[in-house]
Amino acid sequence: MSNNKHKRTKFIKIKEKDGYSFLTHLKHHFTGFEIIDHEKKIVNKNGFIFFPLIENKGFIKNLTKSINSLIEFEIISMEYEINRRYKYKTLQDALRNKISEVFINYIPKSYDIIGDIAIVEFDKELLIDFDFENLKLFKSRVADALKQVNKNVAIVYEKHSEIKGKFRLRELTLLSGKNRTETLHKENNCLFKLDLKKTFFTPRLVFERKRVSKSNINEDEIIVDMFAGVGPFSIQLARIINVNIYSFDINPSAIEYLKENIEINRLQGEIHPYNLDIRDILEPSNNLRHILKHQVDRIIMNLPESSLQYVDVACFLMKKSGGILHNYQFSEKPNSVGKAIINLKNQLKKENWTIKEILTSKIVKAYSPKSDLIALDLVINSL
Repeated sequence: MSNNKHKRTKFIKIKEKDGYSFLTHLKHHFTGFEIIDHEKKIVNKNGFIFFPLIENKGFIKNLTKSINSLIEFEIISMEYEINRRYKYKTLQDALRNKISEVFINYIPKSYDIIGDIAIVEFDKELLIDFDFENLKLFKSRVADALKQVNKNVAIVYEKHSEIKGKFRLRELTLLSGKNRTETLHKENNCLFKLDLKKTFFTPRLVFERKRVSKSNINEDEIIVDMFAGVGPFSIQLARIINVNIYSFDINPSAIEYLKENIEINRLQGEIHPYNLDIRDILEPSNNLRHILKHQVDRIIMNLPESSLQYVDVACFLMKKSGGILHNYQFSEKPNSVGKAIINLKNQLKKENWTIKEILTSKIVKAYSPKSDLIALDLVINSL
């Protein structure tokens, strides 16, 4: 792992009058390649401009060769100052010259930011051959770079497991910052307080939640959010329209945060939070059974790994005359959308219900090499 202990670097020294011509030449002849090291300050002194160059002998050689007959220049080594105003655009940008080139291809391509906390995942198979100390330093550098690229990030965790268990939680290891997992996340003009170790939340459905909240929803609708979590769907719906939402989640921590989120957001509608496995509503002793049976106008089923197992509950709750079902499920490729529709249709048929109209059917994102996350908005009714 490389470490810049010295404060000297290569500069190209040119006359001030040639500055524009030099930058124009770079723009036309080195498109897609960085020659100037923008992390370091450009120096103007005694009628000359000193442009700091990236530490790449090949690039510097090509540069000097291409401008040799255009302008007078000199390549010199001198002390530099960090450009504090420079904003890194990517992790690769922030890590340039800070890690060994053998690690470049192992920089994570994506990460999640929730509030002021970032969660990053490394490809364990790619990094398996690296010794512990180099790997530890590499991860630390990535965490620092992530904070440089995203100025609002104060804490970085490494994702150490897939989502698992009935509460859909994941194991996290601290890489940088305080060992704190509670944060306040802003999304679509709503605030969500949550704890990443105690509750499930993904920022990757931000546009999906906005899309559903902007659906053709009528005032006074009765809505059931079957797997509400800390309330990303429920809160965003109730914020913009006067509706009655019954929000369920089996995780007590999620419901406690949902209650807090109801308080900190200005809502037009009303949310009723319940720490309950939605299937328990079918029990004869459950009071909600009698309140909600065939009374619901709209149901949100955001539990893609097992939403089809709860179709019978949805049919029990939905008005027999018909209502809107927002269903999410993982579906195998190819033709993942078509397969998702068939899967849901088969489950509805078992309950003597059917799809009256398909409003939306789309791939939200690729979930794995073999499957996609599918969103279905449907009008369903009893036969």
